[in-house]
Amino acid sequence: MALPHGRSLRDLLFGRSADVLVRLLTVPVRPQSPPSSPPALSRNGRRPTQTTSSASRDSLRETRGDGQSHKRAEAQRGSDALAFSNLPPELHRLVFDHIEFIEDAVCLGLASRYFWTFAREYLDAYYMSFLGRWAGESIVCVGEDVKPGDYPPGLFSAEELDALQKTRADLWMPDDDHLEYVKCNESFTLFHFASPSVSVLEEVGDVSAEAWRMYCHCRDRAKHGDPALEAKLGGPALEATRSEIIATASTYTPQDQPWILRNLTTKEFVRSEAIAIKAEYVRGPNIAVLGFGEVVLSRICWSTSPSIGMTDTTNISRGVWAGHCFDITTLARHEDDTGGAEWSDVSDEVAREIANIWESEYGVDLREGLPYWYQRRPNRNYFDLVPP
Repeated sequence: MALPHGRSLRDLLFGRSADVLVRLLTVPVRPQSPPSSPPALSRNGRRPTQTTSSASRDSLRETRGDGQSHKRAEAQRGSDALAFSNLPPELHRLVFDHIEFIEDAVCLGLASRYFWTFAREYLDAYYMSFLGRWAGESIVCVGEDVKPGDYPPGLFSAEELDALQKTRADLWMPDDDHLEYVKCNESFTLFHFASPSVSVLEEVGDVSAEAWRMYCHCRDRAKHGDPALEAKLGGPALEATRSEIIATASTYTPQDQPWILRNLTTKEFVRSEAIAIKAEYVRGPNIAVLGFGEVVLSRICWSTSPSIGMTDTTNISRGVWAGHCFDITTLARHEDDTGGAEWSDVSDEVAREIANIWESEYGVDLREGLPYWYQRRPNRNYFDLVPP
């Protein structure tokens, strides 16, 4: 996977473009929800089947309310009414497992509070799939001047390097606002991995936009159904679940927990409070002005040429973390995952390095001269003010 390219490193680093890396690396946290294991799914909403524990089955039965009273009431209206709602939870879960699109699962969940316990699971897992898509993957920001055979140490095996040396490449080149395929048959370089002919360009999803689309879809579907369906789904049920359907990325990135950036390759981590210009700028994995995205980007660049269009005191074009694997996770999850294994806290080292890069470029102390830098950074919106 690759991100669209074509901008200078200076624009990427100082213009807040690195924020996209935070979304791609942040491992989401499932919010408090009904007790059963979440299914694995991706942004296309398609899911494999899933088994349920006995504890989960008991909890789901409790959610249904008084099952015997329910059965008696339904029996009085005829046996046909018993067909679906009184099936065991295991079968209801199988039904949800075989629903291909997430919109259909959500609309089925609106039929009752009991069914919503299933739908909420799938909806959370769907929204969470928009985050952390590059967590654990090797990442490098490559310059177009990189030479054939120049790769970050350890990125490829000896067999892969031998194959790359024999590979020839054509390019997609910009021409009058569109991409044109050019057969140049040149030696393959690391830069060619960013070409659409080699890698799939990553479309970074927006949880908030997708959540609003989901809500509108369910609302509009109810309006176009029969009056009874609209009365049930388009009114009380939809409004009762509105706050759960219209989620944001912050729903899955709690701000009341400390977050860290982890280099999974070197077993190093960076604390959010160590790199934040102000403590109040830390909002979960997101840090206003300068955060984890800038830290990663400043250390994963790779180019043969040292010419990068900015003042550089750290040899940034030969990044010490180029080609490494990362994620952004909570400190609590890190401690659970590692079980006391030895990791190095490099927060202070990285904070000093980031400060040197910014001060070399702007000539002012980053914390004391924040307004000076913030108003002169690339791609600034005219009305964009310094965060309070």
